[in-house]
Amino acid sequence: MTARENILADFPADAFTIFVWCDACGHNGTFDRARVPENIRMQTLHEKLRCSACGSRHVSIRIAYTGAGGFHYGTPSAAVD
Repeated sequence: MTARENILADFPADAFTIFVWCDACGHNGTFDRARVPENIRMQTLHEKLRCSACGSRHVSIRIAYTGAGGFHYGTPSAAVD
């Protein structure tokens, strides 16, 4: 049995928020899902992200379950090439 590859659609926007942290400058924010297709692999997404503050590609993705209370944090700020 092989492991299934996670895609963005596995984390629906109404239940999950994707946060992006820049490891270079510390800037962070949420990810604008409208800019990429829902069937993109999470690994591919990670490779395409860059910090909108300093331009670094050294970023971390954190996926948070926010569906229980409709929690929303920040505004989209990570850029995708």
